[in-house]
Amino acid sequence: MVIHGDKLRWLFWLRWKTLIRGYSRNPLSIIGSIFILLFIVLFAGAVAVGTFFAYRLLPSPADSEVLYLVLTAVLLLWILLPLLEFTANEGLDASKLILFPLTRAELMVSLLFSTLLDIPTIGLVLVLAAVVAGWAVSVPVFILACVTMLVFYIQVVGISQLVLALFMRVLQGRRFRDLSILIIAIFTSSCYLIQQFVLGGTRIMHLYDNLQSGSFSPFLQWLPSGLAARSIIQAVQGNWGTSIASLGLLLLTSVFSLYLWQFVLQRSLSASEVGGSARTRSRRPQRTSVVAPGVQPASVSIWGRIIPPQVSALALKELKYFWRDPQLKAMMFQSVIYVAIFLVAPLLNPSSSRFGGNGYVLLITPMIVLLFMLTLSLNTLGLERQGLTTLFLFPVTPQRILWGKNLAVATLGIVELVVLISIGAFLSHAWNFVLPVLIGGLAGMGVTLGCGNFTSVYFPQYVRQMQRGFRATGQTSQAGCLRAVMSFAMLVVAGILLIPVALALGLPFIFQAEWIWSITIPLTLIYGIAFHQITTRLVAPRMLEQAPEILAITTRE
Repeated sequence: MVIHGDKLRWLFWLRWKTLIRGYSRNPLSIIGSIFILLFIVLFAGAVAVGTFFAYRLLPSPADSEVLYLVLTAVLLLWILLPLLEFTANEGLDASKLILFPLTRAELMVSLLFSTLLDIPTIGLVLVLAAVVAGWAVSVPVFILACVTMLVFYIQVVGISQLVLALFMRVLQGRRFRDLSILIIAIFTSSCYLIQQFVLGGTRIMHLYDNLQSGSFSPFLQWLPSGLAARSIIQAVQGNWGTSIASLGLLLLTSVFSLYLWQFVLQRSLSASEVGGSARTRSRRPQRTSVVAPGVQPASVSIWGRIIPPQVSALALKELKYFWRDPQLKAMMFQSVIYVAIFLVAPLLNPSSSRFGGNGYVLLITPMIVLLFMLTLSLNTLGLERQGLTTLFLFPVTPQRILWGKNLAVATLGIVELVVLISIGAFLSHAWNFVLPVLIGGLAGMGVTLGCGNFTSVYFPQYVRQMQRGFRATGQTSQAGCLRAVMSFAMLVVAGILLIPVALALGLPFIFQAEWIWSITIPLTLIYGIAFHQITTRLVAPRMLEQAPEILAITTRE
C-alpha cells in the first residue's frame, strides 16, 4: 500500500482545474453555486452554533445525547443525500482514473481529498468543527477530538461512497431518477409538517426529557457515529483507555469501509457490460377509417361542440405530461403538501378559531388553489421545453394552444377547489359560503390563467430539465432569478386584479347584506371569464408573430 505524495498533489490539482473549467464553460452556474453556498453556510452555521451551545450549556447527560444525535444525523444524511441528489463521483471520475498507474490507496486518498472541494463538505466541516470546539475542555481532549473528527470524516465519506457504489446500477435508472426528484420536492415542501410533528406543542419538552434520561445513546453507541461520540465523551470524563479503544475501533471500521469501497468500485468498473435481452412489444394493428370524398363524418358530440377537439386533445396531452414528467409531477405533489398543511395545521391546534363558525378554513381555499395554478400557468410555454418546436408545427391556432393548456390546468384546479371547499365546509359548518367561495375561485382561475397566458407569451423563460446530481441541480439557476422576480411580480398583479372579486364577495359578508350576492356572484363570474378571453385573444397573435424568438428562449440547450 504505497502512496506517493506527488501523485496526490497532481490529482488534487486535476480536481481543482476540473472545478474551475466547469465554471468557466458555464458562467451562469456560478450564480447557482453562490446561492447554494450561502444556504449551506447559513444552515450549517446555525446548526453548528446551536450544537456548540448545547455541548457547553446543557447538563450531563443531555449534552452527550446531543453529540450522539448530531453525529448520527450527519452519517445518515451523508448516506441518503447522495442517493437522492448528488452524483456518484462529485470529486474525480474514478472510471478515468483507473487507466492511470495508481495504487488502490492512492485512488482512495485522492477521491477523499477531492471531496474537500465540494460545496456540501463546507457544511460538514462546520458541524464537525463545532463538535471539537464544544468538547475541547483541555489540550489533550482537543487533540483527540480533532483526530476523532478526522477519522469520522473519512468514515462518513467512505460509507456514503460505498453505498453509492453498491447501488450504482439502480441509481442510473430512469425510474429511480424520477423518484428521487419527487422525494426531494416532497421533502423540501413538507418541512413545516415535520417541524409540527417533531417539535410542535409539548413534543419539544418530551425531547428534552429523553435527552436528560439518556434514551438515545444505548442504541446509537454501536454505530460508527456512536464510536466517535463515545471516544470524545470518555476522554472528557478522564477514561482515556476506553476513549483510545473507541477511537481505534472507529479507525478499523473506517479502513474496512474504504477497503469495501475500492473493492466494489473497481469491480463495478472492470465488470463487462452485458446487454439485456431486448423485449419486443407486439403492437395491435390499428384500424384506419377512410372517409370517402364528399361524405360528412359522424355527428360531433355535445362535448365536442362546446370544446373543439384540438383543445381537448391538447388538454389531454398536458395532463399526460403532468403525470409522466417527474419535474411537473413534483410541482403537483408540492400542491398536495400545501393542502396537507392547510388541513393538518388546524388538527394539530384544535383550539384554533379556524374550526369556528366564521368559515375561515373555507374562505382561504381559493387562495391555495390559485397559488397552485400560478406555478403551472405563468410559464406554460417554457414548460414544454424541446416539445414546443413540434407543437408549433401542428396546424393549430395559437389561441387554441393556450386554451388547451388552460383547460388542463383549470381541470386540476377545479378538482382541488371542489375537494377543499367540501372539506372546509364540513370542518367549519359554513355551508352558506360554499357558492360565493366556489364562484370566487372560478373567477380567480380566469384571472390567473389570463395572467399566465400574458407572461408565457411576452416573457417566456427557459426551464432546464431537472436531473440528479449536485452539479446538475446547481446549474438550474439559468434565468432562475429572473423567473423568481417575474413570478413575484405577476403574483402581485394577479392579486391586484382579484381585488374586484374579493370586494364583490367580501363586502356583502362584512356588512351582513348577503342578498347582494345574487347580483355580485354572476358579475364576478362574468369578470373572470371576460378577463381570460380578452387577454388570451390579445396575446395569441403575438405568439404566432414571435414564434422564432419564443423557441430561441425556451428550447435552447
